Amino acid sequence: MKKFFKKILAAVGLSSQTEDTSKIYNVNSTLYSMPTISGDSIEYLKPTKESFEGAPEFHEDEWCQLEFFPESFLDDIKKILIEYKDFEMKYRANSGWEKIFVRKIKRNFFKLNLSLLKNFEWIKDRPAPLLKTTSHSLGQVKNGFSFSVGEGALLYGVHSDEGIISLAANVFSDTGNKVLTNTFTSLREIEELILVDWRGQMIITGTNNDGKLSIWKP
Repeated sequence: MKKFFKKILAAVGLSSQTEDTSKIYNVNSTLYSMPTISGDSIEYLKPTKESFEGAPEFHEDEWCQLEFFPESFLDDIKKILIEYKDFEMKYRANSGWEKIFVRKIKRNFFKLNLSLLKNFEWIKDRPAPLLKTTSHSLGQVKNGFSFSVGEGALLYGVHSDEGIISLAANVFSDTGNKVLTNTFTSLREIEELILVDWRGQMIITGTNNDGKLSIWKP
């Protein structure tokens, strides 16, 4: 997950591609193919014909690897990233990781809501995501939502009657990189947000006076 915004951030780009995150098996041990996953408790529903059509599908381990938080979470996310960086280095092996860092974060509701997201002309409503493992489908995320962001990017997450609980993104192309960058800037006009790339170990905290993205790394 180190190609996100690659044209904009060059050497410090974030991730975009969905990967098969199953364990890697070798003679001596079982290794994980990624260092961290979300610890969110996700409920699933059996999709209907209507909810299935057009729904994005990706591996469960991709859930919230690139995600938004209210800016009030910045100090807490920094602490988690510092802890995670030490963990990742400690358990890194030649072809994977001996242990995986499970992120358990107490979330608050966003000021953003689904209606506000739908107001952006380049954001198109889609069904809730379908998650899978390497071998089988898990189902459709209960209370999930997703939006196409231009071409090549996806916003998704979970909401309730009180608001959005989690908000994340996947990027699939250079066009998606640019559109998501513009979307991040536009969303910050409604609510002060940060954008965290967990596997890239970085936070986009906003923009500088010259308009360039401001990045923090542990």
